[in-house]
Formats: sequence, C-alpha cells, structure tokens
Amino acid sequence: MFSLDDLAQAAEELRCRGVDAVHEILYGPHGGLEGLNVCDEFFPLWELNMPENRDDLERADFAAIQARRGPEWSVEPPIHWRRAVPVTP
Repeated sequence: MFSLDDLAQAAEELRCRGVDAVHEILYGPHGGLEGLNVCDEFFPLWELNMPENRDDLERADFAAIQARRGPEWSVEPPIHWRRAVPVTP
C-alpha cells in the first residue's frame, strides 16, 4: 500500500510496477488540482482518495477507477468535496 501524501513518490512506485504515471497539477478556475497522470489520463487526488477507489488504486487498476466515473464526472471535485478538501492555490 502506498501513500497519497506524496504523489511524486506514489508516481515513482507506480512506475516501478510498470505503470506510466507522473505527478501533475492541473490549473483551472478553482486553482491547482493535484493528481496523477496515468497513460495520459488525469486522476485528481480527490478521486484517488475516494474509499471505493482505494482497492483499485492498490492494484494500479486505473481503468476500473475511470470506469466508475459517471456521465457528469469532471476533473473538478464535487461540491461536497470542495468544502471539505482544500485545493492547492
């Protein structure tokens, strides 16, 4: 199990497992959103921290995480997450 406290280290651990992953910050209307870019798909930290994604993250099954996204999914965190999780300025 790896920690999401240091996404650069998490990306390095994923690369050691053969996953094309890099730590990335996307800048948008609400500031910077930190996450992992895996095979040219961005997975924001708020999404990686969701309890239902944790097992898939441990297995490096990013396709399963992506498949869980609904039709209204956005890189921006849901409203209830914006209140609870500060976004990087």
